[in-house]
Amino acid sequence: MVQLRNLFTYAASAVLMASQLAAAAPSRRQLGDLQCNIDRAEIVFNVGQLSSTVASLANATGLVSANSTVDADVDALQKGVDGAGGAIKQILVALINGDKASPDLRDQVGGNLTDVSLALADLSSNDTDTSAILDAANTQFTNAALAANGVVTNCK
Repeated sequence: MVQLRNLFTYAASAVLMASQLAAAAPSRRQLGDLQCNIDRAEIVFNVGQLSSTVASLANATGLVSANSTVDADVDALQKGVDGAGGAIKQILVALINGDKASPDLRDQVGGNLTDVSLALADLSSNDTDTSAILDAANTQFTNAALAANGVVTNCK
């Protein structure tokens, strides 16, 4: 239930952003071109998916941590996804209001995604179900990171 709510929240934010951007007609930088807006939607979607997957990992059995503890890595994942999602929401609010988002918010997204990357790299599992969840998290993280790089590159 919480996982679906998180995914819904991110998806609703993206839809709201798109409708408000069309109505408010902010500057070209704020509106962005097609690829910029695709990248924005993809990061919202992938971070939302990752949030749900991280919640599943928190309840998974058979996780092994190479350099830390499983609890510390899962905590880092949860904080990283929440931090990236929170910064993304603040960027969306700025775009919706026609304001310029603080460049620090991009740094927050990047820093939190880095924390997620480090925690994911530290985790493994021999349990088939847990490995599948971990693989999904890694794929979603990769997609979110690619979208974040796309935003930096294409939303100028």
